[in-house]
Amino acid sequence: MAVDRSEFVRQVDTGLKANKEYNRFYISFKQDNKIKQKVLDFSKKSWDKRTRINQAKRELQNLKEEINMLLDSDAKVDEIVNMYFQTLPETAYKKSRASYYNRKVKSRIGKKRAKDILPMHIQNLVNNLANQGDNPRTAKQAIEVLSPAFKIARANRIVLTNPCEDVKIAPAKRRKIVVDATDKLKIIYDAIMFIYENNPFYRAFFLLALQGRRKGEILNLKWEHISFEHDYYVLVDTKNDEEQKIFLPPNVKECLQEFSSKRGWVFESPVNPGKRLGDVKHQTAKLKKSIGGWFGMHYCRNVMVSAMAERGVDAIHMSGALGHSDPNTITKYLTMNYLQGSKIASDMIQR
Repeated sequence: MAVDRSEFVRQVDTGLKANKEYNRFYISFKQDNKIKQKVLDFSKKSWDKRTRINQAKRELQNLKEEINMLLDSDAKVDEIVNMYFQTLPETAYKKSRASYYNRKVKSRIGKKRAKDILPMHIQNLVNNLANQGDNPRTAKQAIEVLSPAFKIARANRIVLTNPCEDVKIAPAKRRKIVVDATDKLKIIYDAIMFIYENNPFYRAFFLLALQGRRKGEILNLKWEHISFEHDYYVLVDTKNDEEQKIFLPPNVKECLQEFSSKRGWVFESPVNPGKRLGDVKHQTAKLKKSIGGWFGMHYCRNVMVSAMAERGVDAIHMSGALGHSDPNTITKYLTMNYLQGSKIASDMIQR
């Protein structure tokens, strides 16, 4: 509907006029060779004149800032992804997602205009990543970066839709069944205690892994995050970006106290003092040789939580042990105990 500009006879500010009563205001300014207009009606407000003027000025400023934040309609995918990354805190999660985007996605669609991207383009990207060897769970990282980026772009009217919403991800391959998880837990524990009997550094490292910690969480642990007095440690850089307080087991506490310090990395590099330990591939290989080819550091999480399930531990506590904020995530690590479940059903029928 056209604006009757003759009503607004009082100049309030550059780009802002009011009617005689100062209860209706007209915003008009030029941006990118286009005229931006808006009418503000405060006639039903009980504000005094000064309040109405100040509110109108704030609306003008907000509108200018909002428009300045909008990218050009020809914004590239790289630009909207950068907008998304700017909303994330500087954590390992952000670094890993940025690394994945730069390695796997950027060269394929980064220079394309965001508004030209269709679901088929994203689907082809994900399918190609899977065909090149990325498992579906890894290929899904492309969606985990692009979808929030397109949501931000949609909110800023750069695109009309989020093409990621119609993309189908193939289900991840089922994990190997953890047979006799409690026995496997004991095998891993005994191997750690035997191989690293005289090495508290790596004994602590792998005992933390057996407790359910991810490798990155262990490597990023600092002495100031540990409370020996109250038997807990804090994970400040987790996968879900929240701080988590974790119980410090007595066997890990005993190891850590043998080489403890006041500050710095708990697992400091033995060859680069002051730097964080880089990797534990060689040490993991030692355990794999002793335990068997089925052993893997991340596999400890599956074994541990499946052993908890064998003992009837509630899912909410198993999720807490793995550091999940969503209890449903536990199904990715937990081997369903069909044997035990079917036995319980059979016993019930017999009774």
